[in-house]
Amino acid sequence: MEITIPASIELSEEEEEKALQNLFFAFGKARRLCYSLRQKYELKGEMSRSEIIKRVQAITGLNSRYVKDAYATIENLPPHVTFGGLNNQRMREKGKITREEYKKRRNSIIYARGDKSRKGNLNMRIVEIADEKYLRVNIGDRKWLFLKLFIPDKYMKKYAQYLDGSHPYSVLIKRKDNDEGYDVRITIRVECALKEGSRLIALDMNKSHIDFCVLDKHLKNVIAVGKINTSELQNTRSDKREHQIKKVAHKVKNLAKHFNADVFIGKLRTSKFKSHRKANRIVHQMPHLKLRKWIKHICVKNGVRCEERSEANTTKVGRILSHIFGLDVHKCAAIAFALKLSDYHVFKFLSVVSSYEADGRQRGRRRRGSSPTGTAQHDFRIRMKCWAAMMSPLLRTERGDGGYPEMPGIRGLLFTSRLKANLPFHMVNIKIW
Repeated sequence: MEITIPASIELSEEEEEKALQNLFFAFGKARRLCYSLRQKYELKGEMSRSEIIKRVQAITGLNSRYVKDAYATIENLPPHVTFGGLNNQRMREKGKITREEYKKRRNSIIYARGDKSRKGNLNMRIVEIADEKYLRVNIGDRKWLFLKLFIPDKYMKKYAQYLDGSHPYSVLIKRKDNDEGYDVRITIRVECALKEGSRLIALDMNKSHIDFCVLDKHLKNVIAVGKINTSELQNTRSDKREHQIKKVAHKVKNLAKHFNADVFIGKLRTSKFKSHRKANRIVHQMPHLKLRKWIKHICVKNGVRCEERSEANTTKVGRILSHIFGLDVHKCAAIAFALKLSDYHVFKFLSVVSSYEADGRQRGRRRRGSSPTGTAQHDFRIRMKCWAAMMSPLLRTERGDGGYPEMPGIRGLLFTSRLKANLPFHMVNIKIW
Protein backbone atom coordinates (compact mmCIF):
# COMPACT_ATOMS: atom_id res chain seq x y z
CA MET A 1 0.00 0.00 0.00
CA GLU A 2 1.18 3.53 -0.76
CA ILE A 3 0.56 6.48 1.58
CA THR A 4 1.04 10.03 0.29
CA ILE A 5 1.81 12.82 2.77
CA PRO A 6 1.51 16.47 1.64
CA ALA A 7 4.18 18.87 2.86
CA SER A 8 5.98 22.11 1.99
CA ILE A 9 9.51 23.48 2.21
CA GLU A 10 10.93 26.88 3.12
CA LEU A 11 14.08 28.46 1.67
CA SER A 12 15.83 30.96 3.94
CA GLU A 13 18.77 32.11 1.79
CA GLU A 14 19.30 33.18 -1.80
CA GLU A 15 22.09 30.62 -2.20
CA GLU A 16 19.64 27.84 -1.37
CA GLU A 17 17.18 29.22 -3.92
CA LYS A 18 19.88 29.38 -6.61
CA ALA A 19 21.16 25.86 -5.91
CA LEU A 20 17.63 24.43 -5.95
CA GLN A 21 16.85 26.18 -9.24
CA ASN A 22 19.97 24.67 -10.82
CA LEU A 23 18.80 21.23 -9.67
CA PHE A 24 15.34 21.88 -11.16
CA PHE A 25 16.85 22.76 -14.55
CA ALA A 26 19.28 19.83 -14.53
CA PHE A 27 16.55 17.32 -13.63
CA GLY A 28 14.19 18.76 -16.25
CA LYS A 29 16.91 18.50 -18.89
CA ALA A 30 17.58 14.89 -17.86
CA ARG A 31 13.89 14.03 -18.29
CA ARG A 32 13.71 15.51 -21.79
CA LEU A 33 16.96 13.84 -22.87
CA CYS A 34 15.82 10.45 -21.55
CA TYR A 35 12.52 10.84 -23.35
CA SER A 36 14.01 11.86 -26.71
CA LEU A 37 16.73 9.18 -26.64
CA ARG A 38 14.22 6.53 -25.69
CA GLN A 39 11.90 7.50 -28.54
CA LYS A 40 14.72 7.68 -31.11
CA TYR A 41 16.93 4.73 -30.17
CA GLU A 42 15.70 2.45 -27.39
CA LEU A 43 12.30 1.66 -28.91
CA LYS A 44 14.09 0.76 -32.16
CA GLY A 45 16.58 -1.47 -30.37
CA GLU A 46 19.60 0.75 -31.17
CA MET A 47 20.37 1.74 -27.57
CA SER A 48 19.70 0.14 -24.17
CA ARG A 49 18.34 1.77 -21.05
CA SER A 50 21.69 1.68 -19.26
CA GLU A 51 23.42 3.38 -22.22
CA ILE A 52 20.83 6.16 -22.21
CA ILE A 53 21.34 6.71 -18.47
CA LYS A 54 25.13 6.88 -18.87
CA ARG A 55 24.89 9.40 -21.71
CA VAL A 56 22.40 11.63 -19.87
CA GLN A 57 24.50 11.44 -16.71
CA ALA A 58 27.56 12.67 -18.63
CA ILE A 59 25.60 15.55 -20.20
CA THR A 60 23.74 16.82 -17.11
CA GLY A 61 26.29 16.05 -14.37
CA LEU A 62 23.65 14.46 -12.13
CA ASN A 63 24.36 11.28 -10.21
CA SER A 64 23.07 7.96 -11.52
CA ARG A 65 20.17 7.82 -9.02
CA TYR A 66 18.76 11.15 -10.18
CA VAL A 67 19.04 10.10 -13.84
CA LYS A 68 17.38 6.74 -13.14
CA ASP A 69 14.56 8.56 -11.35
CA ALA A 70 14.22 10.97 -14.29
CA TYR A 71 14.00 8.00 -16.64
CA ALA A 72 11.30 6.43 -14.42
CA THR A 73 9.12 9.56 -14.77
CA ILE A 74 9.09 9.35 -18.60
CA GLU A 75 9.12 5.57 -19.09
CA ASN A 76 5.34 5.23 -19.50
CA LEU A 77 4.71 8.49 -21.36
CA PRO A 78 3.11 8.29 -24.83
CA PRO A 79 4.82 9.74 -27.93
CA HIS A 80 4.54 13.45 -28.75
CA VAL A 81 4.55 14.78 -25.18
CA THR A 82 4.83 18.51 -24.47
CA PHE A 83 6.96 19.01 -21.37
CA GLY A 84 5.62 21.81 -19.24
CA GLY A 85 2.12 21.44 -20.66
CA LEU A 86 0.58 22.50 -23.94
CA ASN A 87 -1.26 25.38 -22.27
CA ASN A 88 2.01 26.96 -21.09
CA GLN A 89 3.51 26.53 -24.55
CA ARG A 90 0.54 28.32 -26.14
CA MET A 91 0.84 31.12 -23.58
CA ARG A 92 4.54 31.52 -24.44
CA GLU A 93 3.75 31.66 -28.18
CA LYS A 94 1.19 34.42 -27.56
CA GLY A 95 3.60 36.35 -25.35
CA LYS A 96 1.50 36.04 -22.20
CA ILE A 97 4.45 34.67 -20.20
CA THR A 98 8.14 35.44 -20.53
CA ARG A 99 10.86 33.03 -21.59
CA GLU A 100 12.14 32.71 -18.02
CA GLU A 101 8.65 31.91 -16.71
CA TYR A 102 8.22 29.27 -19.39
CA LYS A 103 11.58 27.68 -18.48
CA LYS A 104 10.54 27.51 -14.84
CA ARG A 105 7.22 25.88 -15.68
CA ARG A 106 8.95 23.46 -18.02
CA ASN A 107 11.44 22.43 -15.33
CA SER A 108 9.13 22.31 -12.35
CA ILE A 109 9.68 18.93 -10.64
CA ILE A 110 12.41 16.97 -8.86
CA TYR A 111 11.74 13.35 -8.03
CA ALA A 112 13.71 10.84 -5.95
CA ARG A 113 12.59 7.26 -5.40
CA GLY A 114 12.90 5.54 -2.06
CA ASP A 115 15.34 2.82 -1.07
CA LYS A 116 15.06 0.83 2.14
CA SER A 117 18.75 -0.10 2.12
CA ARG A 118 19.62 3.63 2.10
CA LYS A 119 17.49 4.54 5.13
CA GLY A 120 14.43 5.49 3.14
CA ASN A 121 15.87 7.77 0.46
CA LEU A 122 19.40 8.67 -0.54
CA ASN A 123 19.04 11.87 -2.60
CA MET A 124 16.19 13.40 -0.55
CA ARG A 125 16.20 12.26 3.05
CA ILE A 126 14.05 13.47 5.92
CA VAL A 127 16.24 14.26 8.92
CA GLU A 128 15.56 15.75 12.32
CA ILE A 129 17.67 18.64 13.63
CA ALA A 130 16.86 20.31 16.96
CA ASP A 131 13.41 18.66 17.09
CA GLU A 132 12.50 19.99 13.64
CA LYS A 133 12.11 18.18 10.33
CA TYR A 134 14.42 19.03 7.45
CA LEU A 135 14.66 17.72 3.90
CA ARG A 136 18.26 16.97 3.00
CA VAL A 137 18.62 17.41 -0.78
CA ASN A 138 21.68 16.16 -2.63
CA ILE A 139 22.88 18.79 -5.15
CA GLY A 140 26.06 16.95 -6.24
CA ASP A 141 29.80 17.31 -5.49
CA ARG A 142 29.15 16.04 -1.94
CA LYS A 143 26.98 19.05 -1.14
CA TRP A 144 23.52 19.05 0.42
CA LEU A 145 20.75 21.52 1.05
CA PHE A 146 18.91 21.36 4.37
CA LEU A 147 15.44 22.74 3.70
CA LYS A 148 12.97 23.22 6.52
CA LEU A 149 10.09 20.80 6.07
CA PHE A 150 6.51 21.45 7.21
CA ILE A 151 4.18 18.44 7.55
CA PRO A 152 0.62 18.88 8.91
CA ASP A 153 0.16 17.64 12.47
CA LYS A 154 -2.55 15.11 11.59
CA TYR A 155 -0.17 13.38 9.18
CA MET A 156 2.74 13.49 11.62
CA LYS A 157 0.68 11.86 14.37
CA LYS A 158 -0.50 9.14 12.03
CA TYR A 159 2.58 8.38 9.91
CA ALA A 160 5.60 9.61 11.87
CA GLN A 161 6.79 6.03 12.47
CA TYR A 162 7.24 5.52 8.72
CA LEU A 163 9.59 8.51 8.27
CA ASP A 164 12.48 7.26 10.43
CA GLY A 165 14.11 5.37 7.56
CA SER A 166 12.63 1.95 8.32
CA HIS A 167 10.40 2.19 5.22
CA PRO A 168 11.31 3.41 1.72
CA TYR A 169 9.70 6.70 0.74
CA SER A 170 9.76 8.70 -2.50
CA VAL A 171 9.88 12.50 -2.52
CA LEU A 172 8.49 14.81 -5.21
CA ILE A 173 9.16 18.57 -5.16
CA LYS A 174 7.00 20.65 -7.50
CA ARG A 175 7.28 24.37 -8.12
CA LYS A 176 4.00 26.26 -8.23
CA ASP A 177 3.23 28.13 -11.44
CA ASN A 178 2.81 31.43 -9.64
CA ASP A 179 6.26 31.09 -7.96
CA GLU A 180 4.68 31.34 -4.51
CA GLY A 181 6.39 28.26 -3.08
CA TYR A 182 6.92 24.55 -3.49
CA ASP A 183 4.66 21.57 -2.93
CA VAL A 184 6.19 18.39 -1.58
CA ARG A 185 4.64 14.92 -1.76
CA ILE A 186 6.11 12.08 0.30
CA THR A 187 4.98 8.63 -0.81
CA ILE A 188 5.59 5.72 1.57
CA ARG A 189 5.32 2.05 0.64
CA VAL A 190 3.86 0.11 3.55
CA GLU A 191 3.03 -3.58 3.80
CA CYS A 192 -0.33 -4.24 5.45
CA ALA A 193 -2.13 -7.46 6.31
CA LEU A 194 -5.67 -7.66 4.92
CA LYS A 195 -8.25 -9.91 6.53
CA GLU A 196 -10.50 -11.87 4.19
CA GLY A 197 -14.21 -11.22 4.66
CA SER A 198 -17.01 -13.77 4.76
CA ARG A 199 -18.90 -11.95 1.98
CA LEU A 200 -18.13 -10.13 -1.24
CA ILE A 201 -19.38 -6.88 -2.75
CA ALA A 202 -19.55 -6.75 -6.54
CA LEU A 203 -19.55 -3.20 -7.95
CA ASP A 204 -21.13 -2.64 -11.36
CA MET A 205 -19.89 0.71 -12.69
CA ASN A 206 -22.36 2.89 -14.62
CA LYS A 207 -22.42 6.46 -15.89
CA SER A 208 -24.34 8.05 -12.97
CA HIS A 209 -24.42 5.37 -10.27
CA ILE A 210 -22.67 2.26 -8.98
CA ASP A 211 -24.89 -0.75 -8.43
CA PHE A 212 -23.66 -3.24 -5.85
CA CYS A 213 -24.55 -6.72 -4.71
CA VAL A 214 -23.50 -8.26 -1.38
CA LEU A 215 -23.19 -12.05 -1.64
CA ASP A 216 -22.37 -14.65 1.00
CA LYS A 217 -19.35 -16.63 -0.16
CA HIS A 218 -20.37 -19.98 1.35
CA LEU A 219 -24.18 -19.98 1.13
CA LYS A 220 -24.27 -18.11 -2.22
CA ASN A 221 -27.17 -15.98 -0.92
CA VAL A 222 -27.69 -12.33 -1.80
CA ILE A 223 -27.56 -10.27 1.39
CA ALA A 224 -28.30 -6.84 -0.12
CA VAL A 225 -28.47 -4.96 -3.40
CA GLY A 226 -28.56 -1.24 -4.00
CA LYS A 227 -26.82 1.67 -5.67
CA ILE A 228 -24.53 4.58 -4.89
CA ASN A 229 -25.42 7.73 -6.82
CA THR A 230 -22.42 9.26 -8.59
CA SER A 231 -24.12 11.82 -10.85
CA GLU A 232 -22.03 14.57 -9.19
CA LEU A 233 -18.95 13.16 -10.89
CA GLN A 234 -20.42 14.08 -14.28
CA ASN A 235 -21.64 17.55 -13.39
CA THR A 236 -18.98 18.90 -11.04
CA ARG A 237 -15.93 20.91 -12.03
CA SER A 238 -12.64 19.10 -12.60
CA ASP A 239 -10.97 20.71 -9.57
CA LYS A 240 -13.74 19.42 -7.27
CA ARG A 241 -14.26 16.04 -8.90
CA GLU A 242 -11.53 14.31 -6.91
CA HIS A 243 -13.24 15.29 -3.65
CA GLN A 244 -16.48 13.68 -4.88
CA ILE A 245 -14.57 10.56 -5.94
CA LYS A 246 -13.11 10.24 -2.44
CA LYS A 247 -16.60 10.49 -0.94
CA VAL A 248 -17.77 7.65 -3.17
CA ALA A 249 -14.73 5.57 -2.18
CA HIS A 250 -15.47 6.10 1.52
CA LYS A 251 -19.07 5.00 0.97
CA VAL A 252 -17.83 1.75 -0.57
CA LYS A 253 -15.39 1.24 2.30
CA ASN A 254 -18.14 1.75 4.87
CA LEU A 255 -20.34 -0.78 3.09
CA ALA A 256 -17.54 -3.33 3.04
CA LYS A 257 -16.84 -2.90 6.76
CA HIS A 258 -20.55 -3.10 7.62
CA PHE A 259 -21.07 -6.36 5.74
CA ASN A 260 -17.57 -7.79 6.46
CA ALA A 261 -17.04 -8.20 2.73
CA ASP A 262 -14.26 -8.08 0.17
CA VAL A 263 -14.68 -5.50 -2.61
CA PHE A 264 -14.50 -6.43 -6.29
CA ILE A 265 -14.56 -3.55 -8.77
CA GLY A 266 -15.87 -4.10 -12.26
CA LYS A 267 -13.25 -3.23 -14.87
CA LEU A 268 -14.53 -2.67 -18.38
CA ARG A 269 -12.54 -0.97 -21.12
CA THR A 270 -14.36 2.05 -22.51
CA SER A 271 -11.55 3.55 -24.61
CA LYS A 272 -12.84 1.89 -27.79
CA PHE A 273 -16.50 2.49 -27.06
CA LYS A 274 -18.27 3.83 -30.16
CA SER A 275 -21.91 4.84 -30.33
CA HIS A 276 -23.85 8.02 -31.05
CA ARG A 277 -22.32 11.33 -30.03
CA LYS A 278 -24.12 11.81 -26.71
CA ALA A 279 -23.36 8.28 -25.51
CA ASN A 280 -19.69 8.66 -26.50
CA ARG A 281 -19.40 11.89 -24.54
CA ILE A 282 -21.02 10.41 -21.43
CA VAL A 283 -18.96 7.22 -21.44
CA HIS A 284 -15.61 8.89 -22.10
CA GLN A 285 -16.25 11.50 -19.40
CA MET A 286 -16.69 8.81 -16.75
CA PRO A 287 -13.67 8.94 -14.40
CA HIS A 288 -13.33 5.13 -14.29
CA LEU A 289 -9.58 5.04 -13.66
CA LYS A 290 -9.55 7.56 -10.82
CA LEU A 291 -12.62 6.01 -9.23
CA ARG A 292 -11.14 2.51 -9.25
CA LYS A 293 -7.83 3.86 -7.99
CA TRP A 294 -9.33 5.72 -5.02
CA ILE A 295 -11.73 2.92 -4.07
CA LYS A 296 -8.84 0.48 -4.01
CA HIS A 297 -6.56 2.87 -2.11
CA ILE A 298 -9.07 3.76 0.61
CA CYS A 299 -10.26 0.16 1.04
CA VAL A 300 -6.73 -1.24 1.36
CA LYS A 301 -5.74 1.60 3.65
CA ASN A 302 -8.57 0.64 6.04
CA GLY A 303 -7.85 -3.10 5.97
CA VAL A 304 -10.44 -4.13 3.33
CA ARG A 305 -9.44 -6.42 0.50
CA CYS A 306 -10.10 -4.89 -2.90
CA GLU A 307 -9.48 -6.29 -6.37
CA GLU A 308 -10.33 -5.39 -9.96
CA ARG A 309 -12.06 -8.00 -12.08
CA SER A 310 -13.54 -8.01 -15.56
CA GLU A 311 -17.28 -7.34 -15.69
CA ALA A 312 -17.65 -8.39 -19.33
CA ASN A 313 -21.03 -9.96 -20.23
CA THR A 314 -22.58 -9.15 -16.83
CA THR A 315 -25.13 -6.82 -18.43
CA LYS A 316 -26.14 -9.61 -20.82
CA VAL A 317 -26.79 -11.97 -17.89
CA GLY A 318 -28.41 -9.10 -15.97
CA ARG A 319 -31.04 -8.76 -18.68
CA ILE A 320 -31.86 -12.44 -18.24
CA LEU A 321 -32.07 -12.18 -14.45
CA SER A 322 -34.18 -9.00 -14.59
CA HIS A 323 -37.09 -11.02 -16.03
CA ILE A 324 -36.85 -13.39 -13.07
CA PHE A 325 -36.26 -10.95 -10.21
CA GLY A 326 -38.33 -8.02 -11.42
CA LEU A 327 -35.42 -5.64 -10.80
CA ASP A 328 -33.77 -3.20 -13.19
CA VAL A 329 -30.99 -4.41 -15.42
CA HIS A 330 -28.19 -2.61 -13.56
CA LYS A 331 -28.93 -4.23 -10.20
CA CYS A 332 -29.25 -7.60 -11.91
CA ALA A 333 -25.91 -6.92 -13.62
CA ALA A 334 -24.38 -6.47 -10.15
CA ILE A 335 -25.94 -9.80 -9.12
CA ALA A 336 -24.54 -11.37 -12.30
CA PHE A 337 -21.11 -9.95 -11.45
CA ALA A 338 -21.31 -11.53 -8.00
CA LEU A 339 -22.40 -14.80 -9.65
CA LYS A 340 -19.42 -14.57 -11.98
CA LEU A 341 -17.07 -14.19 -9.00
CA SER A 342 -18.62 -17.00 -6.94
CA ASP A 343 -19.72 -19.57 -9.54
CA TYR A 344 -18.19 -18.92 -12.94
CA HIS A 345 -19.48 -22.15 -14.50
CA VAL A 346 -23.11 -21.10 -14.06
CA PHE A 347 -22.30 -17.60 -15.31
CA LYS A 348 -20.48 -19.02 -18.34
CA PHE A 349 -23.47 -21.21 -19.14
CA LEU A 350 -25.81 -18.21 -19.05
CA SER A 351 -23.66 -15.80 -21.04
CA VAL A 352 -21.89 -18.26 -23.36
CA VAL A 353 -18.54 -16.46 -23.00
CA SER A 354 -15.04 -17.61 -23.80
CA SER A 355 -12.88 -19.05 -21.02
CA TYR A 356 -10.40 -16.16 -21.23
CA GLU A 357 -11.16 -12.46 -20.87
CA ALA A 358 -8.42 -9.86 -21.23
CA ASP A 359 -9.34 -6.77 -19.22
CA GLY A 360 -13.02 -7.01 -20.01
CA ARG A 361 -12.73 -8.09 -23.61
CA GLN A 362 -13.57 -11.50 -25.03
CA ARG A 363 -10.95 -13.46 -26.90
CA GLY A 364 -12.79 -13.11 -30.18
CA ARG A 365 -16.25 -12.70 -31.63
CA ARG A 366 -18.17 -15.75 -32.78
CA ARG A 367 -18.75 -15.97 -36.48
CA ARG A 368 -22.27 -16.06 -37.72
CA GLY A 369 -23.65 -19.59 -37.45
CA SER A 370 -20.70 -20.90 -35.39
CA SER A 371 -22.50 -21.16 -32.04
CA PRO A 372 -23.44 -24.62 -30.66
CA THR A 373 -27.11 -24.17 -31.51
CA GLY A 374 -26.41 -23.00 -35.06
CA THR A 375 -27.47 -19.36 -34.46
CA ALA A 376 -25.45 -16.27 -33.64
CA GLN A 377 -27.18 -15.70 -30.28
CA HIS A 378 -28.82 -18.16 -27.89
CA ASP A 379 -32.51 -17.71 -27.46
CA PHE A 380 -33.60 -16.65 -23.98
CA ARG A 381 -36.30 -19.30 -23.65
CA ILE A 382 -34.04 -22.14 -24.78
CA ARG A 383 -31.39 -21.10 -22.27
CA MET A 384 -33.90 -20.92 -19.45
CA LYS A 385 -35.30 -24.35 -20.29
CA CYS A 386 -31.80 -25.85 -20.36
CA TRP A 387 -30.91 -24.34 -17.00
CA ALA A 388 -34.23 -25.45 -15.51
CA ALA A 389 -33.63 -29.01 -16.76
CA MET A 390 -30.14 -28.96 -15.29
CA MET A 391 -31.36 -27.72 -11.92
CA SER A 392 -34.54 -29.88 -11.67
CA PRO A 393 -32.87 -32.85 -9.87
CA LEU A 394 -31.45 -30.47 -7.28
CA LEU A 395 -34.85 -28.87 -6.77
CA ARG A 396 -36.52 -32.26 -6.35
CA THR A 397 -34.07 -33.41 -3.69
CA GLU A 398 -34.03 -30.07 -1.89
CA ARG A 399 -37.78 -29.44 -1.60
CA GLY A 400 -39.25 -32.93 -1.97
CA ASP A 401 -42.39 -31.61 -3.70
CA GLY A 402 -41.89 -33.09 -7.15
CA GLY A 403 -39.65 -30.33 -8.48
CA TYR A 404 -42.28 -27.63 -9.07
CA PRO A 405 -41.09 -24.05 -8.76
CA GLU A 406 -41.84 -22.05 -5.60
CA MET A 407 -43.44 -19.11 -7.44
CA PRO A 408 -44.65 -18.53 -11.00
CA GLY A 409 -41.84 -17.05 -13.05
CA ILE A 410 -39.01 -18.70 -11.09
CA ARG A 411 -38.81 -21.33 -13.87
CA GLY A 412 -37.55 -24.03 -11.49
CA LEU A 413 -34.16 -22.45 -10.83
CA LEU A 414 -32.56 -23.28 -7.50
CA PHE A 415 -29.99 -20.49 -7.50
CA THR A 416 -32.29 -17.68 -8.58
CA SER A 417 -35.09 -18.75 -6.22
CA ARG A 418 -32.66 -18.59 -3.32
CA LEU A 419 -31.57 -15.14 -4.41
CA LYS A 420 -35.10 -13.81 -4.90
CA ALA A 421 -36.17 -14.76 -1.39
CA ASN A 422 -33.75 -12.28 0.17
CA LEU A 423 -33.99 -9.40 -2.27
CA PRO A 424 -37.12 -7.41 -1.24
CA PHE A 425 -36.03 -6.97 2.36
CA HIS A 426 -32.57 -5.51 1.88
CA MET A 427 -32.79 -2.73 -0.64
CA VAL A 428 -30.26 0.01 -0.01
CA ASN A 429 -30.09 3.40 -1.69
CA ILE A 430 -27.13 5.66 -0.90
CA LYS A 431 -26.89 9.29 -1.94
CA ILE A 432 -23.95 11.70 -1.69
CA TRP A 433 -24.97 15.02 -0.31
